[in-house]
Amino acid sequence: MQTLMKSKGILATIALFIVAMFLYNIFFKSESITILSELSSSSVGDDLLKTHEALQKVVFDQSLFSSSGYLGLIDFSIAIPQQMMGRSNPFNIIGRE
Repeated sequence: MQTLMKSKGILATIALFIVAMFLYNIFFKSESITILSELSSSSVGDDLLKTHEALQKVVFDQSLFSSSGYLGLIDFSIAIPQQMMGRSNPFNIIGRE
């Protein structure tokens, strides 16, 4: 209780600030909403169309696969052996198969 009495000035300042912000929002804040030109209905998806057009212009050189650098590559992958699968019904009660 004594802490509340000592910090009465701080609490009054915070309350005054909250009331001042509330009054500012009511009387001085403009109500106009601006719509960005980027979000107009005609420009939605323009970036996708530009990307699609750019990808259509890409030409892949097939001679890469016959070059000596590609043919010299070594496959270091490891075959993963077949393993037992889990339970036939994972939602079944444990102990009942």
